[in-house]
Amino acid sequence: MKTNKFKSITDEWNEIKKEVENSINKYLKNAPLDDLIRQKSLSDNGVLANLTKWMENPYIGKLSPKAKQGILLAIKSNNRWGDIAEAFYTDIEFGTGGIRGRAVIQDQELEMLRDEGIHAPFLRGPNTINDLVFAKISAAIAKFAMDRKYKSLVIGYDSRLRGKDFAHLIASVFISYGIKVYLFDDVVPYPEVTFAIPFLKADMGILISASHNDRRYNGYKLSSANGSQFSIEDRAIILNDYIGTIGFDKVKFANLKVAGKEKLVFLGGSVRFPHLEYYSYKGNPIDVHSAHCNHILGFVLDRNQIRNNEDKIHLVYSAYNGAGGPTIKRLVDSLGVTKMDIISSLYKVDGMFPAFEDLKSPNGYKVYQQPDPGEERAADIALDKYIDEFGLERAKKLDALIGTDPDADRAGITIPVPNEYKEIFDGRDFKLLDADTAWSLILWHRINNWREIKGLVKLKLNLEDCFIVQSHTTTDIMPLLAEKFQIGWVKTWVGFAQLATGVEKVWNRSLYEDYFTNNNNSQDFKSIFKFKGVSQRSLYNFAALEQSNGFSILGAKPRKKYELGRYGHVRDKDGTFAAILFLDILAYSKQIRKTIWEIIDENIYLDSIIGLIRTGYRAAPQYGQYEGLEGRSFKIKILKESLKLIELIPSGLNIGSRKVSRAEIYKTGKYDIQHGHTKETGFDPKRRETFWFPDEGIRFYFDDEFNHLTIRPSGTSQSLRFHIQLRDKNVNQNNLLRKRISLESEILLIFEDIGKKVGIDWKI
Repeated sequence: MKTNKFKSITDEWNEIKKEVENSINKYLKNAPLDDLIRQKSLSDNGVLANLTKWMENPYIGKLSPKAKQGILLAIKSNNRWGDIAEAFYTDIEFGTGGIRGRAVIQDQELEMLRDEGIHAPFLRGPNTINDLVFAKISAAIAKFAMDRKYKSLVIGYDSRLRGKDFAHLIASVFISYGIKVYLFDDVVPYPEVTFAIPFLKADMGILISASHNDRRYNGYKLSSANGSQFSIEDRAIILNDYIGTIGFDKVKFANLKVAGKEKLVFLGGSVRFPHLEYYSYKGNPIDVHSAHCNHILGFVLDRNQIRNNEDKIHLVYSAYNGAGGPTIKRLVDSLGVTKMDIISSLYKVDGMFPAFEDLKSPNGYKVYQQPDPGEERAADIALDKYIDEFGLERAKKLDALIGTDPDADRAGITIPVPNEYKEIFDGRDFKLLDADTAWSLILWHRINNWREIKGLVKLKLNLEDCFIVQSHTTTDIMPLLAEKFQIGWVKTWVGFAQLATGVEKVWNRSLYEDYFTNNNNSQDFKSIFKFKGVSQRSLYNFAALEQSNGFSILGAKPRKKYELGRYGHVRDKDGTFAAILFLDILAYSKQIRKTIWEIIDENIYLDSIIGLIRTGYRAAPQYGQYEGLEGRSFKIKILKESLKLIELIPSGLNIGSRKVSRAEIYKTGKYDIQHGHTKETGFDPKRRETFWFPDEGIRFYFDDEFNHLTIRPSGTSQSLRFHIQLRDKNVNQNNLLRKRISLESEILLIFEDIGKKVGIDWKI
């Protein structure tokens, strides 16, 4: 496509507009797209319409002078119609935790973002994360804040590329609307932002982050005044009444250099750093780091036991080039543990995540590995980096390798495998503890030492006054543990916003028998899955946890709405918190001279009430995500193939060696529009019968409620999550190893078989 470089952007666009329309329509009509995706892409709210709106919007050139140039460069390449379709398919979804998506489409554009800054001329659109999208959505939320009479918010950023620049841009938008900004001076974990909001009595908070997604992603997490994500009702108001109605003409920026302390206050530690920008702000930042650290240390069960065994504890830490390093170091140092090796190559803040740059799938495809400490491959990368730096002999002496993701809200823990357990793990010397196992262990240990929990002592509560909340894809070990000790439990849909909502419902005593059949609140089905044992005595949230490596303790109902729970931690997940609570377990294992594996076997799997429960997890694709609209369509195809399997159950359906007894489909309506099901095709967000997309998954049960396979689309990328749980109650000390190996083999067989049935190549 030839254009004259001396013409204005507007003239160039007008000259090639018809040719662009033909090329986009040709691509959309011929590409292997799902029918709904194709229909939406070609609609009046589709790709060409959105592209035209951006190219002909006069404010875009003023707000981001090189934006249209970047779009034109992509058009001129004449082979990027798939990328353009992805960028302009829709407005990026404002979801449970805020917004998240691809900041760039191609690697060279990622390098442009890194080297030239947030206004560089790369392809951007309403379905990508960029300066324009951040500014527009921030202006909408600022208007919402003004109408609610909010006065202030907290803003932080993690190690994502240009996170600081984006944070300062967003701060300037809010200040221009009269909102006071508390701005972290350097990279910070998300949990510290959620702590800082109620600590400072701010009205809300934002962290610039894409959590554990690969280096191409960015976004921001939006939190309410108590540190939790906004309620379903408030999110709907923000989306429909503000984001859905605001235009680029409402975006304005304040000059941070003259903002003054009434509008801009810096947060961090107790000192200023000469290499950081503080504009006209005088004095030291407000020391949130120390307050957050001291708060977490209050949850440690036995600091003396840790100190007494500190010479026996050998830790390794991987920050995955994220923001968690200083926080973990402060906490570990405060507990007196002196032997913690830090993997230097993974400690440096670096949004390119260089440890994952050259990863390829077994089939040779280039892939974008996620810096997720809960994934085996990421844990193996950290271990390899450690051995490269410190040597194999030192690695053989480690007790635990702790990893946190870029915003440190997730934690992964790798521990050594004794000889007698290596048969289970194919001879591995080290094994990542899946979150199901790690959290079960922490829960068991805290239940057995509940009299040492300061919050329960001060509130004069017993175990029967407690309850746990977890997502529906998380292991049933924990509800069974809870039942054993007469603790109530709640299962919600996936995501910590749902867990926090579940906790609030218990605090407010709004869960009751026949809740689903008698409750007329049309929004409640979007949060709660199941619950048991919840009563008027259920006052203290003992734990909130999820399979995707999220953990917190929310405590008792706060005295004021916009506070942390009494003797509770933040209302979102915290990987640094979980890692420190695991030190209680590690010190205990040293005290009784037993391995972590022995403690698990003796106290969980050999408990007759629980039995041997093993879970398995795989992502599809195993590496990266399905790319573009074609990838989104392929994901839908797999889901449709999965739904077809339900029709085979009456005549007999086996997956692996297990016979399927029944299936359930879980739909809450939150992703229908993203996947082409709009009001034009019959979608109504208030009527459950109009939903089609199984956003919370399809579950195939094998015999009873403890044996099942769940296929669930990810809420953070174009991929699918496969969860398997199997249970064997007939175990004893003599047959546990054999049965464990058998269940692990069955899980692998189920993965392979379901892959064949729904069309997944596990080597991609």
